[in-house]
Amino acid sequence: MAALGSVVSGSDYVKVGLYGTKNYDEALELMEAVVRTINEYDSNITVVSCGYADASKIGSVLPEDIPQVAKDSGSDLAMLDTYVKDGHKLTDYMNREELKNFVETSHKNGLKVALAGSVDKSDVPLLKSIGCDIMGVRGCVCTMGDRNKGAINHELVKDLKDTFN
Repeated sequence: MAALGSVVSGSDYVKVGLYGTKNYDEALELMEAVVRTINEYDSNITVVSCGYADASKIGSVLPEDIPQVAKDSGSDLAMLDTYVKDGHKLTDYMNREELKNFVETSHKNGLKVALAGSVDKSDVPLLKSIGCDIMGVRGCVCTMGDRNKGAINHELVKDLKDTFN
């Protein structure tokens, strides 16, 4: 219902965080239902299967299962983020080789890849080198570096964009 509400409200992308799914089977069941619902409404909507690099902290489906969940469910994009927002970054949980493998597996499955989780300008070289398609950010483009209390700053966005290009 939440996914349908999102597309009815005009979303072009629907990101589904797989918090609460304990394994591949549970994640696949959820994502199949979401993809089916969205495609019945508008098959042009991009569906994102999002797992968490800190899955072991929250008892969630493993990051390495996300590309297969995304492929098998018919999602368009595989994503990794961090669930716990405690200052730890994506790269605190996964090293370069693990992230590269996630990207390569996703691409082999015909999926685009988004990586997020307190990533910032210093992560751009790594994300570019492993072929990440989308870099998800918030805090690093907000005033005071604060994702909750800060406001998005266009100069910070431009600086980050210039670094990525």
